[in-house]
Amino acid sequence: MFLAQYLYKQLVILIILFSTISFSACSALNIPSDDDLQLIKEKTINISPGKELKVDVSGGDVIVTSWKKSEVEVKIWGNENAMEKMNFSIEGNDELIKVIAERKSSATSWFSSIQLEVEVKVPEQFNVDLNTSGGDIKYGGVEGNARLNTSGGDIWGEKFMGNLKISTSGGDISLIGGDTRIDAENSGGDIKLDYNGVNRGIDLSTSGGDIEVKLPEKFSASVDLSTSGGDVSCSMDMSNIKKLSGSKLVGDLNGGGEKLSAHTSGGDVSVDSR
Repeated sequence: MFLAQYLYKQLVILIILFSTISFSACSALNIPSDDDLQLIKEKTINISPGKELKVDVSGGDVIVTSWKKSEVEVKIWGNENAMEKMNFSIEGNDELIKVIAERKSSATSWFSSIQLEVEVKVPEQFNVDLNTSGGDIKYGGVEGNARLNTSGGDIWGEKFMGNLKISTSGGDISLIGGDTRIDAENSGGDIKLDYNGVNRGIDLSTSGGDIEVKLPEKFSASVDLSTSGGDVSCSMDMSNIKKLSGSKLVGDLNGGGEKLSAHTSGGDVSVDSR
């Protein structure tokens, strides 16, 4: 009986000690929640539709949406580490708005627990060039030329029109839109495209994920689908099929048209009607 009580007390002590160490470790990492983000910098600049926005962020999320105003509104949110260890700049003229968030020292690493979010509203017709080295990109409701690049996050695009060029090294790409020329490249994730409207040319490629494409029934395209490590499928009626196998499919949809290319090295490729 005495031995059982002794072992029980020792177990309780170990649990308390472990909990204390774990709490201290988490406190030392200073991991913040979304509620810790504060408005660091904001600016509104009058500018005509059809001009350009450039955003360059060292480690944070970028969100760009549209409104009916002839002005660009920029808000930069972050935690205390972001305020202390980063420099921020918002500049603009009649042609270009530039937003820069960069670390004060190259020695600053992810251990600093920097949390950052850049929110921008632009006119409905606008050109954008967005780049972040360690976060997600969300882009929606804008018509124009867009370049979206992240080195370590996901990319979402919705209700876009124009020309869209996308690349990510470590996340997924999810797109809903149409009447757009789309070039999307992914080094380590999936690509999902829900497309509507006229085919302007679509080129999708990933080295490590699946590609899922949904199209209108009347969509016209010259199709080239292939995979090195999975299966290829198309549920839509195709003609002029030149090559068909479990890993490659070449042919035409509705008489052919602009190219629809989808290639993956490590997953499946599927094309279906919406």
